Amino acid sequence: MGLIAGTRLPAQNNSYPKGYFQFPIYPGQKHSLAGVLGDLRTNHFHGGIDIRTRQVEGLPVLAAAEGYIYKIGVQRTGYGNVIMIRHPNGFSTVYGHLQKFTDSVARYVREEQYRRETFEIDLYPEAGRFNVKKGELIALSGNTGTSSGPHLHFEIRDAGDNYLNPLFFGFPEIRDQTAPTFVSVALRPMDIDSRVNGQFERQVFSPLWRKGKGITLRDTVRATGSIGVELQAFDRMDGTSFRYGLFCIEIKVDDREVFVYNMEKFPNAATRDYNNLIDYNTRLATGERYYRCYVPEGNRFNLYQTDDYKGKIQVSDTLSHQVSIKIYDSFDNISTLTFVLKGEKAGAGIPAEGAGGGPLLLRSEAAGNILKIRADGYRSVGPLKVFYGNGRETSRQIEYFDRDAAFFLYNLEHALPDSVHLAGKSLPLDYQAKIPPDQVVAFTKGSWHIRFDSTSLFDTLYLSVAQRGRFLKINEPGIALRSFISVGYQPETGIGHPLRTHIYRSVPGGDSFVGGRWDGSSISFTTRELGTFYPLTDTVPPRVRLLSAGPSGIRAHISDQLSGIDRFRATVDGQWILMNYEPKTGIIWSEKRDNTVPFSGKLLLEVTDRAGNNAILDAEIREPGAKPVKKAVKSGSEEE
Repeated sequence: MGLIAGTRLPAQNNSYPKGYFQFPIYPGQKHSLAGVLGDLRTNHFHGGIDIRTRQVEGLPVLAAAEGYIYKIGVQRTGYGNVIMIRHPNGFSTVYGHLQKFTDSVARYVREEQYRRETFEIDLYPEAGRFNVKKGELIALSGNTGTSSGPHLHFEIRDAGDNYLNPLFFGFPEIRDQTAPTFVSVALRPMDIDSRVNGQFERQVFSPLWRKGKGITLRDTVRATGSIGVELQAFDRMDGTSFRYGLFCIEIKVDDREVFVYNMEKFPNAATRDYNNLIDYNTRLATGERYYRCYVPEGNRFNLYQTDDYKGKIQVSDTLSHQVSIKIYDSFDNISTLTFVLKGEKAGAGIPAEGAGGGPLLLRSEAAGNILKIRADGYRSVGPLKVFYGNGRETSRQIEYFDRDAAFFLYNLEHALPDSVHLAGKSLPLDYQAKIPPDQVVAFTKGSWHIRFDSTSLFDTLYLSVAQRGRFLKINEPGIALRSFISVGYQPETGIGHPLRTHIYRSVPGGDSFVGGRWDGSSISFTTRELGTFYPLTDTVPPRVRLLSAGPSGIRAHISDQLSGIDRFRATVDGQWILMNYEPKTGIIWSEKRDNTVPFSGKLLLEVTDRAGNNAILDAEIREPGAKPVKKAVKSGSEEE
């Protein structure tokens, strides 16, 4: 079988106009990158390249080509300070995490901020207001927004607002001869009859180098049925220790191409779909990011070319099959991993010799539409009884043993079980409904209700809900949502301060603010994550610490211990003052509308958290050379 139509070819990047765009920082000089298109980031693919700026801010940022500025943004997260330029050839470029705009742009932004009395702002100046020439200074590089260090985030987008790979546009400033690196490969059974080494279990293998064989796995892997490959790998570049995303992944079985992943472009409007294209559950559990090397259900993007099985390897015999995985970067540096997959017939087997002695313990785990029941300490071969809410009963035979545990599998597509029973032990299950994707579905039971929009799900969700006291558990957090669901419930325990009480979600190491609105004793909220939800009360106001306040400027530090900072507002002598904000440090500082007019009079700085608690700093700005008189910091709530 030859190349699948449309797959990666070394010559494909020749279709991009070389020389049209110039490098936006010190063109002609050698540069290195901290990120590329397709890097695996939290909840999204990285949308451009991150150009290193020598660990400093303030480097000149130049327009990559002629055009006009069509968008300017100031945000506390995301791009931070950002400029977007539209070019005559239909492409646009994006420059993010900027420290400062040029004077004319900065004046325009500041006037709009004062007119609307807001720090965060998105502006769309009319075409022609800010025309730029190729190589013209537009800003200084910085570290604003969601940035972990000084750099310039640079994107090239097409007319459809797709992220394109900037490295295909021929920037000689970036060179690379270093091949990508394999970290680990995982093999996952994809249906109820599939096994890896005799188990219905995702298994991880570490590649190693063997003389004469190259990169391979230590042992032959036994398998049967439909098998999905998941890959943890990254690219490297010359002279840096940064890890980058892959441009292309190609998998062959017995020299027959079954899967190609190609990160040539990605839609800007759908970056969260990344959560469906990686192993989301493993990322949450371990922090490790694996590419799914098969087309997942719910995929809607042209990132893949596959065979008829959507990239899943089919093993239906007892022969040995050669699997080859090639990974590419944007400069056509290649690494190859090969291993042997040997087919075998699946069978339950018998308990391991010498195993046993422990108490019987039942546990359940869902993988897609397959429910796996693990029975630790079970040494019999008797069936598992499955009960349903209507009183019906079925049974399942043991699928396989592993050491001191027996495993039973059940296909949730058939019906949703109420509980399972084995050898006198019972395991209740909390399945409520089968929720299809692409539909609006509202489900209510007892004191809770959940509404799914047509965009909420990637794939069918087997809804599992359990309410215990003030806690509401909705499935496991390792199931990714495409978009929001709406939830409402009545906690079974009383709430002392409902106006300052909101929903939080359990996350490793703490509580994540979700929000919500009370209606009597019930609270409603929206979420893009599943897991365990519960109300918490935040009655502690934000902390405000004045660092300096004088005729020339104001600086303060703000923080909040639970719900987080929502907004802030400063006035001097009754006039609104623009306060810039850097969430990474908690510092806010003033920016005058007119630098020739000194601050004088009463300073009021109000900071409000997301629970509605506020703190108001009251001080007096005095004449030049005199210290401000701090009167008080008052705290309270918006509702009081």
